[in-house]
Amino acid sequence: MTTVTPLGQAKTDPGSAAAAPAVPPAPPLVHPTAEVEPGAVVGTGTRVWHHCQVRTGALIGRECVLGKNVFVDGGVTVGDRVKIQNNVSLYRGVRLADEVFVGPAAVFTNDLRPRSAGEWQALNTTVHDGASIGAGATIVCGTEIGARAMVGAGAVVTRSVLPHQLVTGNPARPRGWVCRCGTVVSRAATPPPDLDCGACADDPSGAGLADGGAVRSDESRHRVRISAPMLGADEEAAVIAVLRSGRLAAGPRVAEFERAFAAAHGSAHAIAVSSGTTALIAALRAYDIGPGDEVITAPLTFGATLSALLEVGATARFADVGDDFLLDPAAVAEAITPQTRAIMPVHLYGLPADMPELTLLAERHGLAVIADAAQAHGALVAGQSVGAASTATFSLYGSKNITCGEGGVVTTEDDRIADRLRLIRNHGMRDAYEHVMPGSNYRLTEMQAAIASVQLGRLPEINRRRAAHAARLTAGLAGIPGLVTPRQPDGRLHVWHQYTIRLTSHAPADRQTLIKALDQENVEARVFYPRLVFDYDCYRDHPRIIRGDTPRADLMTGEVLSLPVHPGLTDADLDHVVTTVRQALGV
Repeated sequence: MTTVTPLGQAKTDPGSAAAAPAVPPAPPLVHPTAEVEPGAVVGTGTRVWHHCQVRTGALIGRECVLGKNVFVDGGVTVGDRVKIQNNVSLYRGVRLADEVFVGPAAVFTNDLRPRSAGEWQALNTTVHDGASIGAGATIVCGTEIGARAMVGAGAVVTRSVLPHQLVTGNPARPRGWVCRCGTVVSRAATPPPDLDCGACADDPSGAGLADGGAVRSDESRHRVRISAPMLGADEEAAVIAVLRSGRLAAGPRVAEFERAFAAAHGSAHAIAVSSGTTALIAALRAYDIGPGDEVITAPLTFGATLSALLEVGATARFADVGDDFLLDPAAVAEAITPQTRAIMPVHLYGLPADMPELTLLAERHGLAVIADAAQAHGALVAGQSVGAASTATFSLYGSKNITCGEGGVVTTEDDRIADRLRLIRNHGMRDAYEHVMPGSNYRLTEMQAAIASVQLGRLPEINRRRAAHAARLTAGLAGIPGLVTPRQPDGRLHVWHQYTIRLTSHAPADRQTLIKALDQENVEARVFYPRLVFDYDCYRDHPRIIRGDTPRADLMTGEVLSLPVHPGLTDADLDHVVTTVRQALGV
């Protein structure tokens, strides 16, 4: 017996004449030879034909058609009014939005480099509203097919397709632009101002569209965001597994994530906490840093670096940065006083600070090194992970290279520090109600750990894509007067949390003009950071903040600008960023 869970109900307007004799929605139709596993969700009015298999955890919307021999894996999401022709397999990681058409024998991969043995990680593929995929086409994982785009029969899609774009061939290449009805309206490389064909332009009702309205011509250029996390079916499945387990806190998933994070960063210990800020506070407390102690850090950073120091009662002393935006060892050497207890380098934008020099300096003066690595997951310095080069703190906030919404991690090679960190995050308890030191609740939840574990598995691919995108931006922005592109110094591996340029006084236009031009072209650019961290009224006269002489950092706050570099960008997105920058600067 096949179990089908209906999804949704037909909607009627209670004020209409038709509301009184409401007709119940048709239940799903499942052919006797098809199999819908318990736990799969199939919407009302959907037809599932001969020899289909719909796995547990699949979600299929209303009024869809699944042709013969269609396979839908657990974790796949299919929207409403989707038509999937015969012999199509949708594997975990695939999402089809509403009114998508998939032709016979189309193929969706979910492993970029498949092998019969060894670990693998599914990469997500999304097909947006109204897109069509021709017979025998192959959609390589990790791509997106834009709204109402059209993929020709037999095409092999290796790069994301823009809304309304027509692509054909192997590999698939742009061939023009199509109307919402599928008619080719242009063969140009760039979209026309109006994406409606003559017939659709004359039809104000927008017949055939789910929303009943006409498609705006600006749909061809979506917003290029400064950040976008890579989240998909695996994260969803991990959260559901936690919910079904009934254990939401202090469970095995936190410990599993800690072991995996330590291994990924070559560190002896990884202690998961509730945020990147609490990671900094816990690390400082583990080293018993507090009132009367000075910590030298960089002024070009997010406010959490400073607020953590003030939280534990320490004094923050600032030293200048170098041309790499990072703490300058020479400036640190000049800032050391008899009260200095630690150096806190900030691995800003994903680039590690000069840890060999800072470590030598710390050893010479008997100082601890606690790195703020919130933006540097997977970064290397002198062949060593930043998580092993010193005690380091990481953030799992929503914009970071890997995320679980909120969360943090402290890595350390020191067994004693690791033990203190575990006590501090759990009210100072070694066992239940056995308090051995003052502590707090800095714990990570099981759901956060489950999401973070999936994300950690994606980290190599995420960082690889970010590096490739950074290289494309650097090549495209070369030779612009007054624009300084970021570089990766010898002996350091940048993980490109941000791609941050400097717009100097020699540039043809100022920073605000460039930001405005990018915004007008649907590109989001951000300033990280518009002021030095201590340059706010609440900190300006603080007795435990020693500003120091930081002219380079001060200059950079007026020059830095971060451009999109996240792994979800397409080559077309990156080229659009480059073109817009060059046009705005008149080059």
